[in-house]
Amino acid sequence: MAELKAPAVPVALIGDIVESRTHRDRQGLHDAVEAALAQANADVPVDDPAVITLGDEFQGVYPTLGDALRASFLIRAELHGTADVRFGVGRGAVSTLDPVRGIHDGPAYWAARDAIVLAEEKAGRAQTRTSRTAYLAPDEPPAQVAAVQAALDCLDFMVGSLSTTSRQILGGLMHGRAQHDLAAAVGISPSAVSQRVRRDGIGVALEAMITLGGLP
Repeated sequence: MAELKAPAVPVALIGDIVESRTHRDRQGLHDAVEAALAQANADVPVDDPAVITLGDEFQGVYPTLGDALRASFLIRAELHGTADVRFGVGRGAVSTLDPVRGIHDGPAYWAARDAIVLAEEKAGRAQTRTSRTAYLAPDEPPAQVAAVQAALDCLDFMVGSLSTTSRQILGGLMHGRAQHDLAAAVGISPSAVSQRVRRDGIGVALEAMITLGGLP
């Protein structure tokens, strides 16, 4: 007899645009967020596509932690230069309160809400000011959640320490673009792109994203 597997526990992702109320172009920001979400929804498996819920907030539900994190990486990369984003990621049950209006609730959302508060608190401390992503899963072993959070903190530090040009290169590599194409796009030589990938930690950040994006 085939071994029965427990049903997958979904993962909620809540995103928040940092200081959105003071953005110089609110309509342009809204359009950019919608475009970033549409791209992530097309590229990453979803249980419930990411949508804007308030003027500065969006949310979605994913079948795995890796899928939720991949969506956050892509959204952040798409919005680089337009907006800074923080993310709360929570795993747990999801219930639908209103299927017509798409209103959802449940432990996954509660955990994601608590996580985004945690992300904001971490960003307010000098030693973790680059933190943008927090993960909470009350039903998982604390050591496992802590390990994921440590990896996210390190990745946030690497990405947050990159120059604008290096962030553009990382974003392009995330989409599978070749280094020589990125060189033309950012206005530097192919050898300079290769040097940045090695020297600035772009390659390490990309590998970390790939590993985290494969989490169940």
